[in-house]
Order: sequence, then structure tokens, then C-alpha cells
Amino acid sequence: MVSLPPSLQKQVSVMSMNLSAKLDELQRGDRQLETTVALCEIRTQLQELTKSVESCQSEVSEVKRDMVAIKHELDTVQQVKEEIEELREYVDRLEEHSHRRKLRLLEQGLTLFLSYAILAAVLGMLQFGYNTGVINAPEVNIENFMKDVYKDRYGEDISDDSVKTLYSVAVSIFAIGGMVGGFSGGTIANRFGRKGGLLLNNVLGIVGACLMGFTKLAESYEMLFFGRFIIGVNCGLNTSLVPMYISEIAPLNLRGGLGTVNQLAVTVGLLVSQVLGIEQILGTNEGWPVLLGLAICPAILQLLLLPVCPESPRYLLITKQWEEEARKALRRLRASNQVEEDIEEMRAEERAQQAESTISMTELICSPTLRAPLVIGVVMQLSQQLSGINAVFYYSTNLFTSSGLTDESAKFATIGIGAIMVCMTLVSIPLMDRTGRRTLHLYGLGGMFIFSIFITISFLIKEFFGYVQEMIDWMSYISVVSTLCFVVFFAVGPGSIPWMITAELFSQGPRPAAMSIAVLVNWMANFLVGIGFPSMKTSLENYTFLPFSAFLAIFWIFTYKKVPETKNKTFEEILALFRHGNDREEELATNSSKETVLSDVTTAKYTHATDKL
Repeated sequence: MVSLPPSLQKQVSVMSMNLSAKLDELQRGDRQLETTVALCEIRTQLQELTKSVESCQSEVSEVKRDMVAIKHELDTVQQVKEEIEELREYVDRLEEHSHRRKLRLLEQGLTLFLSYAILAAVLGMLQFGYNTGVINAPEVNIENFMKDVYKDRYGEDISDDSVKTLYSVAVSIFAIGGMVGGFSGGTIANRFGRKGGLLLNNVLGIVGACLMGFTKLAESYEMLFFGRFIIGVNCGLNTSLVPMYISEIAPLNLRGGLGTVNQLAVTVGLLVSQVLGIEQILGTNEGWPVLLGLAICPAILQLLLLPVCPESPRYLLITKQWEEEARKALRRLRASNQVEEDIEEMRAEERAQQAESTISMTELICSPTLRAPLVIGVVMQLSQQLSGINAVFYYSTNLFTSSGLTDESAKFATIGIGAIMVCMTLVSIPLMDRTGRRTLHLYGLGGMFIFSIFITISFLIKEFFGYVQEMIDWMSYISVVSTLCFVVFFAVGPGSIPWMITAELFSQGPRPAAMSIAVLVNWMANFLVGIGFPSMKTSLENYTFLPFSAFLAIFWIFTYKKVPETKNKTFEEILALFRHGNDREEELATNSSKETVLSDVTTAKYTHATDKL
């Protein structure tokens, strides 16, 4: 039962008193006119009272409606609260399931067939290493060949500066081909697949090796240039396709170590080219064309071994949507029928990057989410090439000679570089999944910075004490040791990590485009170092390595501040890491705004209802 408001109660009380007064007056008098007037007044007051009661009932009904609306809103809030709790429970279960799945992925081991597939794929990187180092040792023989060809053609001797320029072209045109191949890698990977692209690429390897091998027979150094360009395209495609293929077939817990096998193959190729390039084997005027032509061997060997290997399961499932084919490939690679964890992990990656499934290079560059990993990938590639290591690879024999070693000792010191690279890369394989990519890269850059300073100091001391033969001999060895230590630290981190981490930073959709851009930048820097180092050495003389020291310091700071650790992280987790970092502030601002608006609306409704009550 609803009680009347105080104002209405007071009004009714006053009217009752008036009525009582009128009735008393009627009782005292019997005049009919006064009675009629009094009754009219009573009627009027009764009408006013009726209106007041009706108004009160209307207000009470409105209050009741407000109460019902508030109750409905409270029920809705409670329902939303229950749904949020259910959603939280679901997310917790999903996280627990993902954690269990990741633990099972981390338990996967290295199988025989996976080892075979890795070996067949990294022959492409061995090709890259071989052709990077093969031009070094026979420098004098190739220059003599160019002099002879020029004299036969034009009947006059070519100047030494012109010969040096032609040799620099032979060295650097390899990097131009690498740019073309590296930039095409993403398109080839998407159109023909990772394995299919590698198989087709071997045609270029065979053609380039044949051109280089028949250079002397054809008496044409232009054929050498063209062969070096073609083999450069081949190696550029390899540097894009091989890391992509290996990162996609490797188990989560072995991805770092198996990714380092890329660099191991490069160092083995370097060492083989350096050993074969000594005078006792093929480093002669007759043997150097055979030395260059042996680049045909990795191409033919890969053509024989790779067809047995499966295509990348990630490419089959995410790009081609061939789930059954992906399962078959995984069963062969894992030597097990239990491949659901891998399938689920790929599906999670697919969902995480669904919006970027067909991303182009332009879209990749413009994407706010992917800009940060792209910048990291590019800078990591630059840290490999602008560290000065290719100056050592291309011109180490000349470098050691200028530091005081004999020609023969310089060539054996160059072989020592290759041997140390192989040994240190083997050491870094187990460290990659224990210590982590970021930590090893920091150690590598830091060590290279220190020993690049030592190389410069050894050159300066040799100049200042040039008149003391004992000092020259001593500083020559210091220079060689510093150079070898420089190479050691390169093998620890910058040698292998940039190839691997670029493939890790991106999910399946943008990965080919990202690899194309990163590899293009790598080869451009490679070209600049190859073509510019002789001029830089002439201009800076003993201070040649100081620009590389400055770059190493910059790259160390960038790695320390910007590069995340990707050890034991799925592609989905790495993608989420950058997406969370990019969207965090915007998301917080949006959530804060929504909460404020909701709070204001709720407060207004409750205030209005309370006022009416």
C-alpha cells in the first residue's frame, strides 16, 4: 500500500478542517442560500482533492515503471557479469590448453628424415658461402687472365688500376645478382612453394657455374661477370628460400639450432672454397676456372636430394589450405602420427594473421603492426653486412699481405678464417636455443667492436714502428689474431641470427614479403661493402675499420633496446608481442573512454530514479 506524499496529506487535512467548519456553520444557521454556496465550495474542494489524488497515482505509477526499468538494467548487468566470468574461464582454459600444446611441441626431437630435409635444403646456403669466398684466393690469377685477354683484344697492356676495377666488378656483381634474387624470393616462395622454388633455382646455379667454368676457354672476362651475376641471383634466392623453409619445418624447440645450420653451411662453403683456392690445389692460372665452375656441385646435389623432401607444412596448410597434405608432410618430418599439436599451432598462427594473409610488400611497409618487426629485420641484416665481415671475406688475403705476412702465409691465414667460422658456428648451434638469439647477437656485436678497434691499433703501431723489423713481425701476428677473433665473434651471433630471426618475426602471410625486403637490404649492403672497400682502404689506410666500429656500436645499442627474444616462442606469440606493443596505448585509451561513458550513463539513471522516489 502506497502512502500519500506529505504535501497531499496536508492539503487533505486542511480541506477536511474547512468541511468541518462549513458543516458547523450549516448546523448553526438554516439559511438556504448559504447552504448552497457552502455545498458548491465543498464540491470544488472535493474536485481539487480528486485531481490531487489522480496526480499522486500518476507519479506513483511512473516511479513503479522506473523501478522496473532499474531492475531490468540490474538483471542485464548481472547477466553480462556472468558472461564475463564464463569468458574468463574459457580464456583460462584456452591458455592452459595452449600451454600444454606448447609443452608438447617443446618435447619434439630431431628425426632422421628431418635431418635429411635440413641437409638437402642448406646446400643452397653452402652454394652462397662457396661463391662468396671462391673469388678471394685466385685474385692474382684472375687479374692476370684479364690482362692477357685485354692485350690479345687491343694489342696493348691494361693499367693496373683498370684491372683492379674489373676485378672489383667481378666481386661486386655477385651482390647485384643477389639483390635481384633476394627481392624475388617472396614471389617465388608464394607461387612455387619453398621446396619448389629451391628446385627451380638450381637451374640458375648450373647455368652460372657453367659460365664461370668456361670463362678462360672462351677468353672472355664478360662471361665471368655474367656468370657471377647469374650465380648471385641463385644465391640471393637461396638466402631467402632456405631460412624460410627451415624455420617452417623445424620443431619449436629446435628452430634456433636448426636455423644456425644455415650459417654452418655458409661457413663450410667458405672453407671449401678457401682450401681449394690455394696454389697447391686449384689456385693456379690453369685451375681457377675449375675452382669457379665447381659451384655446379651443390646445385646438382640439391636437385638429387631435395625432391624426396616434403613441401613446407605451413605453406601447404596456411597458404594453400591443403590440410591433408600438410598432415602427411608433418608425419614424415616428425616420424609420428601424432601431429595435432603442430596443426593446432599452425591454425592459431593462421587466425592471428588472418587479416594479413595476402599481404604485399607495400602493405607490409604501411602496416603499423608489422612496421616494428620489419625495421628490426632490416637493421639485423645491416648489422651482418656493415659489420665489416665481408671486407674480411672478399679481401682477407690482401689484408693479411698488407699487414706484413707473405703471400703464402696470407692464404693460409684466410683458410684459418674459414676453419674458425665452421668451428664457432658448430659451438653456437646448441647455444642458440639455450642462451637466446638476442643475447648471442649482443655478445657477437660487442666482441666484433672490440677487435675491430684492435685491428686499427695494430695497423697504426705497424706504421709508427715500421723501421723496427721485430715490431713489424710482432704486430703482423697481432693483426692476424685480432682479425681471427673478429671472425669468431661474427660466427657467434651476427653470422647466423639475422637470417633466422627475420623468418621468426613474421607469421605465414607477411613472411615471404618480409624476407624479400630483408634479403634485398642484405645484398645491397653486401654490394656496397664489396665495391667500396678497396676505395675506402685507399682513402682511410690504417683507419679502414673505424667506420665498421661505429656501425657495430650503433647496432649493439639498437639490439639492446629494440630486439625482442624469440627463443621458444611460437610464431603466434611473436606476432602477438608486436601487436600488443603497438595497440596497447590505443586500447587502454579506448577502454578508459568506454568505462567513463558507461559510468556516466549509469550514474545519471540512478540519480533520476532516486529523485523520483
